[in-house]
Amino acid sequence: MAALREDLGRSRLVTLLGPGGAGKTRLSQEAAEAAADTWPDGVWLAELAPVDDPDTVPEAVLTALGARETVLRGAGAEELRAADRTATVPLVRLTEHCAPRRMLLLLDNCEHVIGAAAALADHLLARCPRLTILATSREPLGVPGEAV
Repeated sequence: MAALREDLGRSRLVTLLGPGGAGKTRLSQEAAEAAADTWPDGVWLAELAPVDDPDTVPEAVLTALGARETVLRGAGAEELRAADRTATVPLVRLTEHCAPRRMLLLLDNCEHVIGAAAALADHLLARCPRLTILATSREPLGVPGEAV
């Protein structure tokens, strides 16, 4: 646990590797809870096991963060949506949500959507300077700067 906390202090992307059932999820959650004071904007868990379409990984993470779009009804709502078409793109919304925050994002069970999880981590880390990601997987994400 101490080594994991040390890795989280040195790298913005840490991946816990191991076979299924090895305890990666439990260890990641315990380490995150123990170091929660490091991230004033919170520690957030995005469970990727139920995701069956890699294209929906950003939306699944948005849902975990509670940042999915709320559809507005009433005067001006259509004009607001028309003025900002990117507001409906999950990756854009996720980036906007995370960019100003100092937070830890746990991406759990990345292995079956490894390419999408890696692309998401790479994208967010490049655009969200105060974000740290802790991933669990059976294989590395392969993102530059990843501590395994």
